[in-house]
Amino acid sequence: MTAGQDPYFGHFKASKLKSLGADMDPESAVEELVAPLRADRLSGASVLSRTAADVLRRAAVRLQAGSLEELQWGLGEVCRSILDAQPAMAPLVTLIRLVMNALERVDSLEAGRLAAAHAADEFRQGAEGRIRAVAAAGATVLPSGGTVATISSSATVQALLIEEAGPRGVTVLCFESRPMNEGRLFATALAKAGVEVRFAVDAATAALVPRCDAVVVGADSVGDDGVVNKIGTTALAHAAHRAGIPVYVLADETKMLPVGFPQILDDDRSRAEVWDAPSGVDVWNRYFEITGMRSITGVVTETGVLTPAETLQKRGDLTLPAGLRTWATGRI
Repeated sequence: MTAGQDPYFGHFKASKLKSLGADMDPESAVEELVAPLRADRLSGASVLSRTAADVLRRAAVRLQAGSLEELQWGLGEVCRSILDAQPAMAPLVTLIRLVMNALERVDSLEAGRLAAAHAADEFRQGAEGRIRAVAAAGATVLPSGGTVATISSSATVQALLIEEAGPRGVTVLCFESRPMNEGRLFATALAKAGVEVRFAVDAATAALVPRCDAVVVGADSVGDDGVVNKIGTTALAHAAHRAGIPVYVLADETKMLPVGFPQILDDDRSRAEVWDAPSGVDVWNRYFEITGMRSITGVVTETGVLTPAETLQKRGDLTLPAGLRTWATGRI
């Protein structure tokens, strides 16, 4: 390896990659592994990160490599494809950091496979615990009675509301979350659990939110510019902020990005999801947006509720391998 080359994200020739695929060319091998993650357009960050952990665990075992260095190269390609498939999801950054760090601590191919697979598996196994811990901490911000508004379909928000909304007599206001309408699935899950649910179109945010007692949403990342979540979150948070209603973001610490790490939003989706429009009509379809911290009352983590200032302080303690920053810089 020449000086300055990044063993994970450096560009290298196709001949270098030929040994990494399992009975197929490397690009096809990577695409086959990452395809389920790329195709998932409904799940939140917690679910997607578990899928990504499965992808990395399988890649650590399946990729053909004659040395630890080749395994690093191959897993680097998988990591890059994972991030390109779901660039807004901070837990994927955390997962990749853990796998990279595990590989740095070993000195043989076999140990590298075991270390990478173990790191991915440990991350996945911890996902449910993180959801439960944040949901438990979130119980402190729910009102007794009244209405709580939310948008999209967060596994963590769902866990909180199923456990706490019914016993507290809370009605949950769900918005549809176009274009994929995952809000319908979320509302259905809550109703089946015995929670009282109201449902409305996204455009009703300004009319309905001032009647609520709190807003609780999930997050795909928490970073320099604010909270990345499903489009529509900003309108929800701004309406609540103007009405003096608290806005809480449920986000375990894997969703926090280090200071200076960009939040990527340029993953435009198929126009047909919104409208199979006639010629001459340009349809814009982007799933995620950034809500500034000025509209956020607190970020609920595994260890409790953090103010925006405390959230920034915690993010300041995070570090990442240079390769991840290289990828992010290339996406700006």
